[in-house]
Amino acid sequence: MAAHGFRGAAEIAATLDHLAAFAHLAGAVPPHLFDLYHDATLGRPEIVDFMEQANPQALQAMRDLFRRLADAGLWSTRRNSIAASLEAER
Repeated sequence: MAAHGFRGAAEIAATLDHLAAFAHLAGAVPPHLFDLYHDATLGRPEIVDFMEQANPQALQAMRDLFRRLADAGLWSTRRNSIAASLEAER
C-alpha cells in the first residue's frame, strides 16, 4: 500500500472502517481481529510513519476509530500495550 501513497494510506484506514462496520452491524468480529489489525498498522512504526507522511487524516481517523470501538465495547483488547497506546493518544 505504501507504493500508492495517499490512496494506499486511505485504503489501510478504509479496511478498519469496513471491519468496524461489520462488527457494529453483525456483532461477529472477535476482539483478537482488531488486535491483529492494530498490530499490523498502528503497532508498526514504519506504517505509522508512512501514513503520517502520505495521509495524516487517515492515520488520525484510524486512531479515533480504534478508540471509539473500545469505548463502545465493540473491541476489548487483552493486550496491555494496545490499551496503553489508546490511553496515551487521548
